[in-house]
Amino acid sequence: MKNEITFRNAHYIKLGRGGSWEEDSISHSLLRIGWQHQTLEDINAGKWTEIEQQLRNEHADKPQVATTDLNRLRDIAQSNSDDIWITFHGAKLWWARLASSGVEQDKISKFRRIQGAWSDKSLKRQLLITAELPGKLAQLQGFRGTICRVSEKELLQRVLIGDRSPIALEISAHRKHLADAAKRAIEQLHWKDYETLVDLVFRDTGWVRVSILGQQVKGYDLELREPITQDKYLVQVKSSASLKDLMTAVTQFFPDGIPSDYKKMFFLTHKPAEDLINATDIPDCVDLIPPQRLADLVIDSGLSRWLEEKVV
Repeated sequence: MKNEITFRNAHYIKLGRGGSWEEDSISHSLLRIGWQHQTLEDINAGKWTEIEQQLRNEHADKPQVATTDLNRLRDIAQSNSDDIWITFHGAKLWWARLASSGVEQDKISKFRRIQGAWSDKSLKRQLLITAELPGKLAQLQGFRGTICRVSEKELLQRVLIGDRSPIALEISAHRKHLADAAKRAIEQLHWKDYETLVDLVFRDTGWVRVSILGQQVKGYDLELREPITQDKYLVQVKSSASLKDLMTAVTQFFPDGIPSDYKKMFFLTHKPAEDLINATDIPDCVDLIPPQRLADLVIDSGLSRWLEEKVV
């Protein structure tokens, strides 16, 4: 599949009152709609004058509602594969194109068939998680009507392809440059400053510290508690370490290779040996955090200024 997508118009549709038709529509590749008082014959024949009069009679005291309903029904009936339709279901954005068949009806509602199936992924196979979408698209969930045009067509196109905007790419490049600099700075830290940095990173990311940094009563540097699950974790901080050092720690705290008192061990070193860098058989009970990953965490935690002052 080519990583490109074009469309004439884009529409958002709410599938049923309160999303009552979402599951059925998506699982059966349908676009379910209302307009229960209008006939299939009139809709598919394009008898818009007659339909407009019907809608004005239905909404005698709300002429604007009648006009809106007419225009949106026309959008549905006249839409073809040049258009994109989107909806939200299960905390994801779904998109599709309509098949060439006209409006049909079953015991549930009127509907149009989807070309292929609804998709919750971009052309680059990225899940379209609603919480990760730009707000200009995610806000469509709050639309109080049933159907509306998507005004941010270029933004939707990028999202459906899986591309990023030029400014997002620029920010990413600057973040990478900063993280690379942070990695080099971490490698220059005194071992005590390195321990302190590790402590700051874990505290900033929400962990509850149980032990005192460097206490090493039981041979570890930090004992943490995850505040939601209350699971306990170990942290080993090494100035330099090889794969043998890591496996020694695993044997000490997880002799059977299975976590018992502790859920997992975080193993950090700012001078990893070559065999540790290239290791592919690290036990599941260990989460190895090399300098580059710690550098990313430093940036995410807003600790770049602290690091800058330590290598001044």
